[in-house]
Amino acid sequence: MTGIFAPFDRKDGWGIPFTLSIDGPDWKEGISGRMTGLMDVQIEKGSGNLHVFKVDLSGQEIRDRVRGKIRAVNARLKVPGYRPGHVPEPVIRRNRELIRSIHQEVLDELLDDAYSEILKNATGTVVHLNPAPVSLETQAEENGLKIEGEVEVFEVPENRSPFGVVLSPETEVSVSDEEIEKEIGRLQVIMSNQFREDLPLEEAVDISDFVRFRIHFVHPSTGESFDSEQVSEVGGDGVPETFTQALLGKKKGDRVQATLPLNVPSPGKGGGTRVETHSAELEVLDIQRRIPLTTAELVVKVFPNAEGEDPKTEADLRTDVEKGLLGQKVLSVLRKKRQELRREVLTSWGMATPEKRMEREYQRLGLSSETEREEYRQIFLWQLVLDTLSEREKIEPDWETVGQEYREIIQSRGEARSKNVDREALSMAMQGARRLKLEEMMLREAQFGGQELFFGEGGYLDKVGMTKFGKKAASGAGHNHDHDGHDHEGHHHEDHSGNEGQA
Repeated sequence: MTGIFAPFDRKDGWGIPFTLSIDGPDWKEGISGRMTGLMDVQIEKGSGNLHVFKVDLSGQEIRDRVRGKIRAVNARLKVPGYRPGHVPEPVIRRNRELIRSIHQEVLDELLDDAYSEILKNATGTVVHLNPAPVSLETQAEENGLKIEGEVEVFEVPENRSPFGVVLSPETEVSVSDEEIEKEIGRLQVIMSNQFREDLPLEEAVDISDFVRFRIHFVHPSTGESFDSEQVSEVGGDGVPETFTQALLGKKKGDRVQATLPLNVPSPGKGGGTRVETHSAELEVLDIQRRIPLTTAELVVKVFPNAEGEDPKTEADLRTDVEKGLLGQKVLSVLRKKRQELRREVLTSWGMATPEKRMEREYQRLGLSSETEREEYRQIFLWQLVLDTLSEREKIEPDWETVGQEYREIIQSRGEARSKNVDREALSMAMQGARRLKLEEMMLREAQFGGQELFFGEGGYLDKVGMTKFGKKAASGAGHNHDHDGHDHEGHHHEDHSGNEGQA
């Protein structure tokens, strides 16, 4: 039994937690059992993931719980002729409204316990429950009660190992002198803090320029008009590609119409903002262009001299740039292999899709196109697979990754950092870190041509500093990252060293 599935995946773009879905009344999602051993739970195998559950509740179990509730309220009752706490049970039972309330409270507890038993008895991860309507009447205290319904379970075959998955071959990767020269030229621009003051009006916007522009658009639903000014670095981190493409080649005073992701106010008081894609007009107000650094200036920027160290040279710069570019290419291959790993497992391991749960998810998220649904289905199933295998293989996360996941979850909620630990966020962070670690381990142990080039001793991952990638985490191990002793802030080689869990 793998329990309730509650993953949280920001990196795949959905940014929502998944919990066990229960049709019918609004039952509590945090189910904790209070079993007394008198509950008979049966799960009858059906077709695919969908099964039938039957729970037989004994009259004694129901009667004992009802009497316990009656005793609990007895001390608070005021009935003429009786002292508090000494009202006979038959007298209390004449209060139909009170007994109806007690029966409902007992039924809620029994249903919670029944769902807990279903979770314990199911082979696999229970992702959806659909109980038939049920009510508790007085006769159930003698005759018992039966709860029936559908249960949907996701199972990963026991005979499937996550290690040794066969993938397509990979060839050698290398970095050319031309690529090194181009990257050095890029770094000379983006690491400069000096700007031209005499930029001709006819100069067009180029990559790395800082552009001040005005945005104007009218919301198609509300008719509300929005105008704002902002400054962005064209092609910079966090700048949407659509903005970059709309601004490239434009001159001061130019106006262009483009479809862009925009922050618009959410409805309601204190609703914040949300991202919507709309057609908008951009007007270029000003362009600022950096003055490129010389090679010698760049060397000083990249390698701030520490006391007692020999000065770095252009050769050191080229070596560092080559390593960064190799890191980018290695990460690109790892991203591709991750996607291939997911496709291979989902298509060849014979795991049935929990259709009832998926349909509920599609409706909840408003996913109508087949493309959106298929993308979400693969993400959802892959997380189920990783969670099941992580538990089966006793995967321990890297605590550094847990910390990074935790910070990103808190940031995604728009919450300020606090000294108090958010236990729910920490649980989700540990779950996300386990998935990352298992994916890495699966890639390291996968079978494909060229595997040794990447994962062998002295291979590409070792060369770019990703020495921990896919290696079993040591409990409580800290992070000890020493990469050539220089500061990479602003260096932007795609975090080729140390960012080992984000391929």
